Amino acid sequence: MTVVKNPPPPDGAPQLTSSETDALLEQLNIKWPRHVTELHVHLGGSVPLYRLWEIAVDRGIRGIGSGYEDFINIIKIQDGKVKDLDSYLEVYDKIELIQSGPASVRESIIIAIHRAYRTGGMIKLGPGGEGGSPEGLFAIRRFELRWNPLKRTGAVFLKGSHAGLYDMDRVIKSAVNAVEEVEIGFHGQIQVGHIFCFGRDLTFEANMALARKTRLWREKTNKIIGIDLAGHESVNPLSSPRKLEEMRIVFEEAGPGLGRTVHVGETTHVDVETFIKTVEVLKPTRVGHPIAAIRALWDKKDDRGIKILKERGIVCELCVKSNLLTGAVKDLPEYGRILSTLDNYGIEYTFSTDAPSLQGTSLAEELLMLLFSKAATPDQVLKALEVADRASFLPPHAPA
Repeated sequence: MTVVKNPPPPDGAPQLTSSETDALLEQLNIKWPRHVTELHVHLGGSVPLYRLWEIAVDRGIRGIGSGYEDFINIIKIQDGKVKDLDSYLEVYDKIELIQSGPASVRESIIIAIHRAYRTGGMIKLGPGGEGGSPEGLFAIRRFELRWNPLKRTGAVFLKGSHAGLYDMDRVIKSAVNAVEEVEIGFHGQIQVGHIFCFGRDLTFEANMALARKTRLWREKTNKIIGIDLAGHESVNPLSSPRKLEEMRIVFEEAGPGLGRTVHVGETTHVDVETFIKTVEVLKPTRVGHPIAAIRALWDKKDDRGIKILKERGIVCELCVKSNLLTGAVKDLPEYGRILSTLDNYGIEYTFSTDAPSLQGTSLAEELLMLLFSKAATPDQVLKALEVADRASFLPPHAPA
């Protein structure tokens, strides 16, 4: 296999030369903020591919391909390789294995934070996710990193039936220490918090184990700022009242004072009824990829999902490139229609990269993709950046 160095962009996204990009940037004449906040980024998608390879080789991980080039092609998520959310998520099993154990978690988190700070504002990246352009439009200074500590215990092969090879307390302690060390090293120029993700694909007992650890460690540190629900909606859409009640118990067990966000409505496995009940029961203040609520309005004139977002002041976490790759959104013109719909109802939204290293993207690149295709206006993009800063679960950033 050979590395695809310049994969085709998602449908509707222009592929521009550096000079064309510079010209369009000049036409837009946007006054970018110096510092931005990114809310929706997964640890499994945040370590540049060449660094994942280094960690895997150093730890002696099996099943990572016949060499570096083969590994890149296995891991990288790109057009033509992904059919839906389930196939998009398949690669995470391998990455969660590579990132398992206290040492690998610590290393991955440190790399992920540095990647966000260095490359989040760059408009072009190298093929392995390394920095590609010398200057950025902005710098990411507040960063929420979401992941599942249970799946970093080696439990990925056991599918939640056992805690895994590594102790979860040691994994979480390593993660907390990594954030504290990086923040000290940056002298207050970056602020980071962990969001722990419960798994739709895990058993109730496994999620409860993570919830208890979340409560325990929340009492020890302020670096755990929120909880989330993520994973295959096809496996557990929460349409079953029993499953939804189990997840309510899990969220409550995690304890008070945590921000709540939920992946819900990214696929057709979640209908608008399930979307509404999930929001009502889990009480998130933010939701990730709420496409089901929007499609119910478009296709069936059913605005109940949209109305509950508006009535509860819920912020929508939008991830442009990943939504295009999974087929949740058809193309960039349709993304523009989504933004117009949310604006019409007065619903706030943010933009994030979801899995920047796996997709070979940056926050700046995704925002420019929206702007250059006219799927979003400068005002929409700048307002979304303001909303992200305000909706963050992180405490207000104290100047260095």
